[in-house]
Amino acid sequence: MNIIIFILVLGILVFIHELGHFLFAKMFGIRVDEFGFGYPPKAFTIGNFKGTDITLNWIPFGGFVKIFGESDDGSELTEEQKKVSLIHKPRWQQFLVMFGGVLFNIVFAWILLSGIYMSGINAPVGSAPSGYDFNETELIVSSVNQNSPAEAGGLLPGDIIVEFFSDDTQVSVSDETIEDFSNFINEQYPEDENIGLVVLRDESLEIINLTPEEGIIEGKYAVGVSAERMGELKLSFFNAFYYGALNTIGFIKNIAIGFWDLITGSISADNVSGPVGIVKQVGDASKVGFQYLIGFTAILSLNLAVLNLVPFPALDGGRILIIFVESILRRRLNPKVINAINGIGFIVLIGLMLLVTFNDITKLL
Repeated sequence: MNIIIFILVLGILVFIHELGHFLFAKMFGIRVDEFGFGYPPKAFTIGNFKGTDITLNWIPFGGFVKIFGESDDGSELTEEQKKVSLIHKPRWQQFLVMFGGVLFNIVFAWILLSGIYMSGINAPVGSAPSGYDFNETELIVSSVNQNSPAEAGGLLPGDIIVEFFSDDTQVSVSDETIEDFSNFINEQYPEDENIGLVVLRDESLEIINLTPEEGIIEGKYAVGVSAERMGELKLSFFNAFYYGALNTIGFIKNIAIGFWDLITGSISADNVSGPVGIVKQVGDASKVGFQYLIGFTAILSLNLAVLNLVPFPALDGGRILIIFVESILRRRLNPKVINAINGIGFIVLIGLMLLVTFNDITKLL
């Protein structure tokens, strides 16, 4: 099932990306010979749409549009062919055609994130815009520290804390406003007193027993857990798209920083997931709920957008860089050199994909 969901998600994202290239090309009167799902060799032709062959190819990861004049082989074109050739269009039009895929992935993610805000999203109390309140809230465990009393007691991320109790006190979370979990523990249980928690997990109640330990601050006791009061937040149409835009910008920034850290070696390549790793992540997101799957799809779409902006041969960013260089030089670069560079870049990309796929498989073994 995970593989089926992954193929559907990837297919949608690739379609959106290539649709951006396709529509901008059509807008400027450029001929598009093929709209391919996957990479060649070609399996079969699905159909033809206004002169464009829609094809399904054997290598399932990715897709492409074959735009006339995108790869200049140096052959002479007739005047009629030049009218529908990409490289014979103004460079600002070439730029928009190359940038169209990235733009569509960003807009698609923005729409998905905005839709989540309109349908209702679990968010921390205090994050609501002015005029919006949470009807029902829950105290949810967000993380559990390793080798902590919480881990030893069996507390898990995602547990909903319903009640605290000890020999002397009993606190119902529904009746108590708990904004800061750590301060609450220190105020209610200032010493190493045993604490009982009633938590809701998988629709059943569990009892967890904890013994706080002195933390990094002398005299302060902790159980090694982070918990936030969460509630469902629904926004109006305009506010949803506003906060969807803020989230989209924030994700793009974080993804770009992550790519830069990877390039500079600040983070290990072991943290990079390939197709196999993404299959698992998509499956995990779908198990949590449809809303989480939609959110994960939005983040994948933004990852695809940022990745394609990297100025590397065979990626959209590499082609955009060539357009800028040609604009500065006011002449076209040698097409044979460009084609050779793109060919090498494509081989390198396939090699990197195989490498991260191997890395994913070794993690599972």
